[in-house]
Amino acid sequence: MDSIAVVYYFSGTGNSLVVARDIGENIQAQLIPIASQQEKKVIDPHADIMGIVFPVYYNGLPLIIRRFAERLDNIGNTYIFAVCTYGGGTGDSLTTLRTIIRSRGGKLSAQYGVHMPQNAFCKPWEDHEEIFTKEKKKIKIISNNTIMRKKELFFSDILSYMLLFPLHIFFKYISKKGLATLSDSSLQMPMEKLIHRADSSFGATDSCTGCGMCSDICPVDNIRIVDSRPAWQHHCENCLACYTWCPHRAIHGEIPQEEYYYHHPEITFSDIAHQKKVSMTGQRKRCNPEYIPSAQEISRT
Repeated sequence: MDSIAVVYYFSGTGNSLVVARDIGENIQAQLIPIASQQEKKVIDPHADIMGIVFPVYYNGLPLIIRRFAERLDNIGNTYIFAVCTYGGGTGDSLTTLRTIIRSRGGKLSAQYGVHMPQNAFCKPWEDHEEIFTKEKKKIKIISNNTIMRKKELFFSDILSYMLLFPLHIFFKYISKKGLATLSDSSLQMPMEKLIHRADSSFGATDSCTGCGMCSDICPVDNIRIVDSRPAWQHHCENCLACYTWCPHRAIHGEIPQEEYYYHHPEITFSDIAHQKKVSMTGQRKRCNPEYIPSAQEISRT
């Protein structure tokens, strides 16, 4: 009997979606957006192989991934692997996820980090094409290991984590201090609340047309259109989807670098917006990466 494989993913600017999609093609897995699972109290993958692909935020596990993992069930006999995409380092994202999965009766059999372009600020020295080439090579390794169900942690990622651990502790503190400043909150507030309230720094310029596309693309429904303007609801994941994909570049905020916009060139607005609504096979959609549908088109899908 063929194995049933699923890959759960979360993505704001497309890096993690591309990785998930490439792996999904190679291992013939169904892709399931984690944003589409938010209303479920229990998540049973019903699969022999399960992958979790996500970005690293503030050197740690995104809150939406934490909530997802804490609701996993019936995973004791499932081969589980995790892939985090990062611009700086893996931080403690994979170790945190491994601990949560263990608490749910499962085991994280393999873990990987995949370096991708930074989406929050510009690194002038980055060669995106070179990064993408290396990503494709690593995806082949991950896919082959998954098909063979290798159960190990991979040395290069562990070594990177150990070397960067002292910096990781420092960056955690700096991140928390910065988030407290953004939301005008106390440094004593838990990191989770500070992350959710970081959207206090977001706003819309006069270029905003009230089209609603920021609301459509937000994976956690954190944006409402009030009097033809976006209003953030303070349960933000800091994924930068609203900022990055606004067709008028009308959103400003202090989380990303001003006037720096990045999304993976293979990913479209609709790919990200559909995370809340659909799952799909590992086959990539053939579409124009520059196409941006209207808010009306999105509402009809």
